[in-house]
Amino acid sequence: MIDQKIENVVRGVFELDENKSLEEVAPGSIPQWDSLGHVSLISAIEKAFEIQFTPDEVAEIESLESLKTLVTKYVS
Repeated sequence: MIDQKIENVVRGVFELDENKSLEEVAPGSIPQWDSLGHVSLISAIEKAFEIQFTPDEVAEIESLESLKTLVTKYVS
């Protein structure tokens, strides 16, 4: 459930088609996930899950999987 919610936020922020595989999505892997996109995604995730990441945590997000791991740490 958490993973699906994260994926929905990612698709919404980056305007990705439902058919697009998110398996390889990471910063720089799609044009939308640049520095501004990263900030937009983090903001959307924090709002969706009502959590707040530290600046160090934000800097360590290198993939969708690392984002899922981080969110799970807060939500579980």
